[in-house]
This record gives sequence, C-alpha cells and structure tokens, in this order.
Amino acid sequence: MNENRLDELKREYDSIPVPEELEFRVRASMEQAKKQAQPAGAARTRRRRPFWKSAGLTAAAAMLTLVVLVNSSSTVAYAMGKVPVLGAITRVFTFVTYEDDQGKTSAHVDVPRVEGGSDELNAAIEEYTNAIIEQYKADAGLVKEYEADPDAPDAETNQYHLDLTYSVVTDSDSIFALRFDQTQIMASGNESVKIYNMDKATGKILALGDLFQPGSDYLDVLTKNIQEQMRQQMAADENVYYWLNDEVSKWNFTQLSPDATFYINEDQELVIVFNEGDVAPMAMGVCEFVIPAEAIADIALPGYFA
Repeated sequence: MNENRLDELKREYDSIPVPEELEFRVRASMEQAKKQAQPAGAARTRRRRPFWKSAGLTAAAAMLTLVVLVNSSSTVAYAMGKVPVLGAITRVFTFVTYEDDQGKTSAHVDVPRVEGGSDELNAAIEEYTNAIIEQYKADAGLVKEYEADPDAPDAETNQYHLDLTYSVVTDSDSIFALRFDQTQIMASGNESVKIYNMDKATGKILALGDLFQPGSDYLDVLTKNIQEQMRQQMAADENVYYWLNDEVSKWNFTQLSPDATFYINEDQELVIVFNEGDVAPMAMGVCEFVIPAEAIADIALPGYFA
C-alpha cells in the first residue's frame, strides 16, 4: 500500500472524535475479543510511532529477489541480502512483506526473521504474523459484504486498512526484544502492540513473571505503581483520563495481568504497555508506564535491570 496514502488515512482517523456511544460499542467488542483465542494484536503512544525505532531496522534487506502475485492485487515480497548486525548474537531483517491494495481495503505487513534468535522466537513471530494476515483477509471480506448489502448482519464498515511494522526495542547483554505496532483503520480505528522478549542465554521467550523472584508479589507491586502514576498524570493534566473509578466497573484497572506487554528500555527500566482502550478511553492511544528501578529492586531477578 502507498505509504503516503496510509499516512493520510491515519491523519483523517486521528482527527475524528470518538462519540461516547461508539466508544462504548468498540470497548464492548474489545472485551469480547479478549475472550477468544486470537493472537494478541496490535498500538501506539499518542498515535505516534515510537521515537526509538532502531536505526538498524530502517534499512530493509539490500536485495528484493522475488515478487509473487497472491490474489488480484496482493503481493508477497521476499527480501534477502546483507542486513545490519544488531548485537552479538542477533540480527533481524524483513523476510516477507505482505501487501494488498483493493481501494477500500489495504494491508502492509512486514514479517521479520531473527538470525541468531531461537527457533521458539521465529516460530512465534511466524504464527503471529500469519494470524494477522489471515484475519485481514477475513475482515476485508466483510467490506465486500458491506458493499453488496450494507444491512448484512456482519457488514459494519465500508473500508479496512491494516499496517503492521516491527522494531527492536531491547538489545542488551541479556535480552533481545522485538516490538510489533499494528494500526487498523475501519469505521473506527485501533492501534495495538505485541512484544516478544527473548532471553539471550536460553533463547526462551520471557513472560513478565520471569523477570521476578519466584513467589514474589510482583503483580501487586506493579499494579499499585501504575495506579499511582495514573493518578498523578490525571491530577497534572485534565485532558488525561484513566479508568480507575469509572462507573462501568469492569473497565477499571484493578490488577495487572501476568500476560501484560512489556519491554526493557535503554535505561534498563521496565516499561509496561497497554493497548488502545485497555486502561483509558481510545483517544488516549497506547499507554506506557516506566516502572522506577527502586519500586522493584527487592523482587527483581539479577541480570535484567540496571
């Protein structure tokens, strides 16, 4: 898909206020989706791409060797060649780019391969990106259904645009982390984040609990710290709002999930990431909270943090 066109669509989407009734409907749909066995999708920080996009990833593979027509205007590009070395044991390159542009539906999905990474990591990346592509194909079919009959039961939108990109967010002595940013533009819109953290010594994909001492109350510690940060932000800026005491009680952030999205930043601090609509109104976008080192010093395992 033309990048300028995607940027234009994003600007149009960002400029549209989300009516309260639409937000309620979208939020309800998100709650339902969480119950389904669907790969974690997609996010953003204030609807902007992270500023720390790795310079090593801005260069695609040096040579485009094959373009295959998949469906009408769908293409899959296999990019191979010399790639920048990111660390002692890992390097990453765009192995496959899935593209589709049929006017009212379009997609751009970059699929990376991590060399020096574990088989577990690359298998997880392949499974995740394949699921995103298949979901796009299904959703694009609903757009065609809408065009044929706007009153069809499952037809809810007359356009659907998808963008999935990746970036390296951690490349320390102990952890390599790859972040996926997904943007979906439909009748409304949604942005989300998926991050894979790999222990360089073992090749294991890390869960949040793997960073802390067994039996520790890390979820309670992190939850309380994030809640306090939310309160401070709301007190400092009237335009900031989180679901802490909302009248829809099930929306309120009361406990961090052990499956929470996270990464370690360049200062070796833990960052917890919430997708759009998880802990705040959709206008807040993707929300990230940096956990102070002193807050987790007593329960953190050595080797992961400063």
